[in-house]
Amino acid sequence: MSIPSKFKNVRRAVLTTASAVAIMASGAAAYAADLSGRISDSDSAVALEGAIVQIKELNRRTVTNAEGGYYFGNIPAGEYTLVINYIGTDPIERKVTVSNDGGKLDIAYGANEGVDEVIVVTGLRGSLNSALAKQRSADNVANFLSADAAGNFPDQNVSEAVRRIVGLSVANDQGEGRFVVIRGIDPNLSSSSIGGVRLPSPEGGDRQVALDIFPSEILESVEVTKSLTPDVDGDAIGGNVDIKTLSGFDRDDLFIKAKLEGSYNRQQDDISPKAALTIANKFSDKFAIAGSISYFDRDFGSDNVEVDGGWINEDDEDQTIDALIPEELEFRDYVISRRRIAASLNLDFKPSERTDLYIRSLYSNFRDSEIRSRVELKFDEGEFDLDNTNAADGVAFQNGIEADRDVRNRVETQKIFTLQAGGETRLDTVRLEYSASYSKAEENEPNRFDIDFAGEDFNAGVNFRNQLLPNSAFLSQADFDGIRDASAFELDTIEFGNNFTDDEQIAFKLDISKDLYWNDNPVLIKWGAKARLRDKSRNDSTIVYDGNLGDLTLADFRTEIDFPVDFAVGDFGPDAAAVEDHFRANVSSFEINEADTLIASDAVDYQAEENIYASYLLGRIDVGALRVIGGVRYEYTDFKTSSNFVTVGEEIVVDGDGNPVLDDEGEPETEDVTSVTPVNTDRDYGHWLPSVNVRYELKPNLLLRAAYFRSVVRPNIDDIVPTGEIEFEDEFEDGQLERTTEGTIGNGALVPLTSNNLDFGIEWYPNNDSILSAGVFYKKINNFIVDRTLEDVTINGIDFSEVVQPFNGDEATVKGIELNYQQALTFLPGPLDGIILGLNYTYVDSDATIDTGEEVREIPLPRTSKNIANIVLGYEKGPLTLRAALTYRDEYLDEVDSEGFGDRYVLDHKQWDFSASYEIYDGVKLYGTMSNVNDRPFQAAFRTGGQDFLAQHEEYDWTASFGVKAKF
Repeated sequence: MSIPSKFKNVRRAVLTTASAVAIMASGAAAYAADLSGRISDSDSAVALEGAIVQIKELNRRTVTNAEGGYYFGNIPAGEYTLVINYIGTDPIERKVTVSNDGGKLDIAYGANEGVDEVIVVTGLRGSLNSALAKQRSADNVANFLSADAAGNFPDQNVSEAVRRIVGLSVANDQGEGRFVVIRGIDPNLSSSSIGGVRLPSPEGGDRQVALDIFPSEILESVEVTKSLTPDVDGDAIGGNVDIKTLSGFDRDDLFIKAKLEGSYNRQQDDISPKAALTIANKFSDKFAIAGSISYFDRDFGSDNVEVDGGWINEDDEDQTIDALIPEELEFRDYVISRRRIAASLNLDFKPSERTDLYIRSLYSNFRDSEIRSRVELKFDEGEFDLDNTNAADGVAFQNGIEADRDVRNRVETQKIFTLQAGGETRLDTVRLEYSASYSKAEENEPNRFDIDFAGEDFNAGVNFRNQLLPNSAFLSQADFDGIRDASAFELDTIEFGNNFTDDEQIAFKLDISKDLYWNDNPVLIKWGAKARLRDKSRNDSTIVYDGNLGDLTLADFRTEIDFPVDFAVGDFGPDAAAVEDHFRANVSSFEINEADTLIASDAVDYQAEENIYASYLLGRIDVGALRVIGGVRYEYTDFKTSSNFVTVGEEIVVDGDGNPVLDDEGEPETEDVTSVTPVNTDRDYGHWLPSVNVRYELKPNLLLRAAYFRSVVRPNIDDIVPTGEIEFEDEFEDGQLERTTEGTIGNGALVPLTSNNLDFGIEWYPNNDSILSAGVFYKKINNFIVDRTLEDVTINGIDFSEVVQPFNGDEATVKGIELNYQQALTFLPGPLDGIILGLNYTYVDSDATIDTGEEVREIPLPRTSKNIANIVLGYEKGPLTLRAALTYRDEYLDEVDSEGFGDRYVLDHKQWDFSASYEIYDGVKLYGTMSNVNDRPFQAAFRTGGQDFLAQHEEYDWTASFGVKAKF
């Protein structure tokens, strides 16, 4: 049977790497013995992950896993000395005998001969030691966060928990951390996983996964990988965030952790409940189980001012007045409820000394309920009031403007479920690792209502003295009363929608590794293959009603609304529940707007299939204090999509001679035209991804690191799916029929982004309980994606007058530095010896060249912040624990200007958080936290001519929590 040509590269990659493994393995020494054991803290029976275990005589080293386990394969029988290094204690040595049948040695600190110190693995110092131990022992550039560290901050979710790590920040949504940003780079250029399983995205068009769906209580640890090795997926330019949950073998005995909390948000003046429980038990040396459950139902809100469109320049003919006015000035009030329910269940089974099996599962349900009330002042629909405008004083007025008062009522639910089964089998000199996983993400938005009441012929103005927070202005009491008259706003539009996105992925993975020797230097050869089979679809069904709605005004559905950011617009809006009742009782008589309905539904629907097949070859060698890991990975992608072009417009009716048919008033007759055209994409491509990671130990506590890796990020689904919204307008001038066609469409010809990445760093662990590190990184990204506006082009047989479409740019570079310092200041005299200090800073410099269709520009890489910093000051002494944390993220380019309003920037964000706890009983603590103490708003601006003008301003106020937590 012949093999299709597009799979030949896959076959070649698999055969080449498999052959290399066989050739190298054939020259191996036939030792067959192995040595294994477990490292733990005997006081709390906690497994010590990240401990470095070395066989002194053979220069063999390994690192303990989450269960504290270590393993050496293919060693000769004999007497050996084990050296164990763990942050927070001096190295210890143990003698062990390995027979031809192997050897086993468990080590518990504080319970062995000659060791008096028991490692403290709880509290602030314990969480610091745990993270540092994993980082020091890692073979690549990586950072870690423990569950204890996450629990000592007022973090609502996983995104907020990891922002304390050097080089990390978060993109916020409604005041909560949502997307993790690694080294200032767009979250779409990074990846996320649960226990190594790549997460699908519930978002309709993005690949990025909002980690706010996971409560911080569900995690056991987080690993942030910044340099890749060949045995991991290559789809990360910024890095990967891997969330790990608890295994029953991570503890020796029954382990229980519980939390009960109340959360208060001042903006909504309400208390929200939160509860979490984790239980783990090692029933025997062969079977263990661990499970967690978390519940949090948070009520909060925000107050918002936004500019829709941009700012317009109004002036008179003599240029004596020059006033900038927002096209549309919006005032919004959000009432939000977010409920997070998450649960994990992990089963571990060891049927023999040589085989470990596991099942890992995680489920998270995130429900976001939102009522948004809005007032829109549409200044672009009015006439400039030259006589009363005083631009020098920062006030401009428009006559005859339109205004809307609307409400949106939606409940959006995002769910993610992952299930992974796998294991490890050690066969003399060979180790097999295997797994199969299923993951599913979905976003469901049923029964969404957008209800609009419209009014016109108002007189209003804007006070733009503060260009970042303008407000409404009125010349007279009559103008003021007019905008506050509910009967002046008529029921104009009702949109009713049911939207659903589904993303499923099945993955299979096999890894085979073998320990060898080359001139007495330990060598590891590893080969593996993986398949990731993914199906994603989006199905939006939105019906727009705008006819026969009845002679109803806002006065018939009025309710009180709080708009504290602009009192002038009034304190009322539509009652969503009352309008929805009216809708259900009368929907059969309403008229549907066919064009808007098609655009809101069929223009965004798609089905996508993405299958990725990978194979790799990895080699590792230890020469003295030097460890080098290198190899190559090949990833082949087969991508298919189906979607629609939706075309709407008013077509001039013509006779047989091509002349327009005129109506009774002598104007050309028109008819509404709508059409849906299916479009498909079928692409396949392959990428070779080489990498090398170097770790050199100058001294036991002084490390040098270097890394190079090549990575690939596939385009966002929204960008590459050739779905589109197309609108046209006919005109008949000078005897000629002319059509203007505009649209926004995807681009099925997009190619993936690739990046060559370099890292260099130095890490010093003074006093064996702290870190001082510095690193530099450089990334050269090819084919990054930006939107371009094209004029007079033909795409898929459609002649566009103007079209916005994503295109691959040329290249972009990202370079920067990371500085990190963390230390428990135990050398200070008491009581100051309880102080713990953490400082980290990241500088990122990026530049990219783009062709907007009108000009070639140099810009910073979108969504890349130049400066990121964290300061943590902690205190732990006896039963008292205190923490203060400052997080800072610099501004970043959010959107490139496509309409002439200026680029949109998200401005810098600085936030203070505090927490305190007191242990009232062994393992039981009372605690309290405050987040966003400085009430920092979210701010975005259009930047033009060196000045910033409001795009968005949103206020959230502070949140406090109080509760009790216990750990036994």
